Amino acid sequence: MALSPDDLQLIRDMKQREFNLKKRQRASNAIYVEARRYRFLLILLTALLFAAVLDAILILVERDEVSWSELWRPTIVIFVVAMAVGILAGNGLMRTSLGRKLLANKDRKLNFKYSGDLHAGRRWQQFYYRGEDISAYIGQILYLVESEHRFESVDAALAFAKEHSRQNPAFQERGLELFNKVLDQTNLLVIASTDADGRPSNRFMRFVKTDRPGVWFMTTAPDAPKVHEFDQGRLALITAPTESGATVSSNRVRVRRAELTFPEVADLYRAQAPRYLEGMTEEDQQCELVYELTLESAKVSNWVDQALVVFDRVDSVD
Repeated sequence: MALSPDDLQLIRDMKQREFNLKKRQRASNAIYVEARRYRFLLILLTALLFAAVLDAILILVERDEVSWSELWRPTIVIFVVAMAVGILAGNGLMRTSLGRKLLANKDRKLNFKYSGDLHAGRRWQQFYYRGEDISAYIGQILYLVESEHRFESVDAALAFAKEHSRQNPAFQERGLELFNKVLDQTNLLVIASTDADGRPSNRFMRFVKTDRPGVWFMTTAPDAPKVHEFDQGRLALITAPTESGATVSSNRVRVRRAELTFPEVADLYRAQAPRYLEGMTEEDQQCELVYELTLESAKVSNWVDQALVVFDRVDSVD
């Protein structure tokens, strides 16, 4: 039995998505290579300039006392040593405000140069099928349907891919590795929730990780407008993008008031978001409400990669 017309169109759309994501990956690789090359050239130019200045000083000082036949050897030695020192100086320059500004300007130019391919891939990053984002399974679906001809419908291939992903430790480990890598670089969330009348709203909030995977804490003042929304128990979130554009997002999140006071989680904030405590009095800390976020699953995305992490919960979300 051949694929239905609807499934054939889905497969064509999936192939188009993969094509655009590959263009995005090539653009991202090109940006990385060109940025590295630019940094190397800046360091090399710094080293050459440093070596040239030292050699020029040596020649100006010694030219009247030493013949040219005797001067060329120390000139070469000083040039080589100065190059080595200049490379170290160039690396140090990249960490100064001037160096960071030069690299940031180059990054902006490269992002503009490759913006078409980057944004083409971003538009295709999510792929919804029957209200569900199945982007994490598309590679497997195409392989099962197009290469192996193992299934004759997208639904069957999707069901197999989901089940196989849950049973495959390597799939889960890779997703969790990417998940933890992103969280090591940010402690800022965008929280999306709705009020009692269904009006949506977004808010930036700090969060801290716990020793349980996918379980975080966030706090808020008891009179904040978000309290009533959080007490409804559901929200969606996305972390602030890292420097590489990586994010963690989820709309399968439970939220509840934790049976903890702020002083009991203050050490986590001191370690992971120390500035959060600046300006908070002891009275403020005692009044602060602590909420526990429990992710049932999360999607990890960056410029070139995407993974789905599913957390094993005893009382999972329906």
